[in-house]
Amino acid sequence: MFKKYLPFVFAPFLLSCTPSEDEVNYHLNSPVSVEVYTEGVYATIDLKGVEQVGTMAAAYFNLSYASAGDTLHLNRKFEIDKSRGYLKNSFPSELQWRLPEVSVTAVGQRVLSADGFQHFDSLLYRIPMPERWRKQLLNPEYVKHLERQEKHRWEMSHMLTGSVPTKANITELLKSRGRLNFALIKIDSVVTDGYHNIDSRKCLGYTIYLNEAESFPYYIWEQYVNSKIGTEKFQAYYQGLKGDYRTEFWVTLDPTTGIPCQEREVKLGTNTMVNPVTGDSATFTSNVTLERLYTVVK
Repeated sequence: MFKKYLPFVFAPFLLSCTPSEDEVNYHLNSPVSVEVYTEGVYATIDLKGVEQVGTMAAAYFNLSYASAGDTLHLNRKFEIDKSRGYLKNSFPSELQWRLPEVSVTAVGQRVLSADGFQHFDSLLYRIPMPERWRKQLLNPEYVKHLERQEKHRWEMSHMLTGSVPTKANITELLKSRGRLNFALIKIDSVVTDGYHNIDSRKCLGYTIYLNEAESFPYYIWEQYVNSKIGTEKFQAYYQGLKGDYRTEFWVTLDPTTGIPCQEREVKLGTNTMVNPVTGDSATFTSNVTLERLYTVVK
């Protein structure tokens, strides 16, 4: 499990009065192969205020990056699953990593196409799980959510381009370049934090502070209420499910190619649920940490 990070603060400040600048490019002279390990840790806070980890999703996959002019091509192939815990086969945003193959074509920050999500349903029939969860996952709206999630992740990890201060609050700079226009996502600020030595690469880091709604609140609720670590008191609160998250998305990338080195998303969630009989509502807190490590194949 990845080490636990300190809670973040939604008050980014200017990290340097006279920041140095560097150039960020997304051009590749030849295709690059990358091995990726992704891990998602899903925890909820019980009635005693204790954090309970219910699911640790993990997978390995391979990426191939290539460019043709200003067009970027990414091909992702699943290798092996290492998930464990109550909902190891049920989080839609984690199951997407187990799709056999996904291809993305983009120009800079703008995604032109994302292919492979049409096989999500067949993936669900290959993975063992309770039928009630499979019926939930077969909701056709989920594929649209996953495609949108893929697009947003690409946009946020490709928002830097050209000359960029290496240690600064660059929110206004990105706004002036038209690179903070996202559907359904409200970004508070973006801060660069200098260079990091990751995978023997010199990687420029930046953090995106944002607020977002959870597309799949049912699953956090299921883990909180119905698992062995759950809270039976709230089993009747199964409607009106909603999740709102304050998120810190940290990205590091090779500024000469734009290939990521490491990504980490820390989400602090406020989850709401309603008792359909009494109309009463209740809330609980969830903590989600998502991390992806990119190793370039030499």
